[in-house]
This record gives sequence, C-alpha cells and structure tokens, in this order.
Amino acid sequence: METSTTYIGLFLILLTILPIILLLRSQHINKTKIEAILKQHNQGNSKGFDIRDQINNKIVAFSSQNKKLVLIDLNTKPEQITFKDLNEINHCEIIRTSELIENAATKKERITKVELILENTKEKSKTPFKFYDFDYEKPIQINYFRDNQLAEKWMDIIKKVI
Repeated sequence: METSTTYIGLFLILLTILPIILLLRSQHINKTKIEAILKQHNQGNSKGFDIRDQINNKIVAFSSQNKKLVLIDLNTKPEQITFKDLNEINHCEIIRTSELIENAATKKERITKVELILENTKEKSKTPFKFYDFDYEKPIQINYFRDNQLAEKWMDIIKKVI
C-alpha cells in the first residue's frame, strides 16, 4: 500500500513539474535567440538596445544612442527580422490593411495587416515593420488589439527621435 502511494505521488510530481521545465526551456531558447539577433545588429553588444518591448512573440528594440530599431517576429518560421537605422528616416506612418467578409446576413471588415512604414524621402525607399499579419497570427481579436497598440506606441517613439 505504501509503495503504490509513493508511485502515485512521484507520478503527480512529474506531471506538474514537466510542463514547467519545458516552459522554462522554451523561454531560455527564445531569450538566447533574441540576444544573438540583437548582438548581430548592434556590433556585438546586445545591451546597447536600451528600450525593449515584447508582446505576442514580437520584440521591438531601440538603441537611443545609435538610433537603430529592430523588430523580431517569432511567430513566423523562420523568424522575421526587420532592422532600420533611424538616422536615414524622414517620415513614419501606420498602414492598416483590411478585407471585407460577407455572409448571408452580415458584412464585416477584418483587419489583415498592421504595418509601420518608415520612409526615406531622399532615396524614395520604404521599410515596412509588420506588427500584425492575419496569415501568421492566430485569428484572435486581442492579438490585433495589442499589436496595434504596440505599433502606435512605437510610432510615437520614432516621431520623437526623427
């Protein structure tokens, strides 16, 4: 009777500890991947990006000293990395792309993309920073809401720097 109780106790301990261990391992792998990407874009110093935000597996990092901006999207496979030097940027704006969904009874408009467009007017080039893409995100409204807030927050930060 004592042996079976011990086995049940060990099983319950493993059942609760295993998901926690897997979660910690996944977070460590993502953190190491993010640090390596940031080192690559800031001359070997990942700590140079002093302002960072992370929502829905998207990391936005900004180096106020060098005026460099990096967006890392871990939702896409392989990871999508967008990098821009803000010394070259003259204008930024948010573009929201939507599509119309028609049912028999209702018509709805669904946002499919939220992009922050950084524009260099001298070279006539535009760099899109995709904050929300319906194709890669889970179609949950809260993801769009949070990613949209993140895009608006970073647009304000970028406009202050420009």
